Amino acid sequence: MTSRFISSVLVLLCVEYSGVLLSVLADLVSGVRRARREGQSCTSRGLRRSVAKLSSYFLSLFCLTVVDGMIVAAIITLSSLGKSFLPPFPYLTTVGAVSLVLIEAKSIAENSPHRARLAEALHVFMSILRKGRRV
Repeated sequence: MTSRFISSVLVLLCVEYSGVLLSVLADLVSGVRRARREGQSCTSRGLRRSVAKLSSYFLSLFCLTVVDGMIVAAIITLSSLGKSFLPPFPYLTTVGAVSLVLIEAKSIAENSPHRARLAEALHVFMSILRKGRRV
């Protein structure tokens, strides 16, 4: 295992954690804008919920990262024995981070005043993807 590999995995993990942080912050901003648009006040309870969400997301990601570390260690050990079948990569953390970012993207879309147009655009995009698979 080279230092280049370790550096690239650490950069990937930083990007994943930063992506989750930025998506939660973007959801917070869209929620505050929606509240202002609807004439509601921003309360500390709502802001606390965002902090609680962020901490639960990071705790989940950290747990996935620990499990990924054990899997990567097992893969490296098996490859040193000549039984390599998977490249060492933080699979679970990547899937978890992408899932959390998609959840936040859906939340941002729900807060958008243009949600009907977003839903229509998503429907068109999905139909294009389905047509592409048939070809």
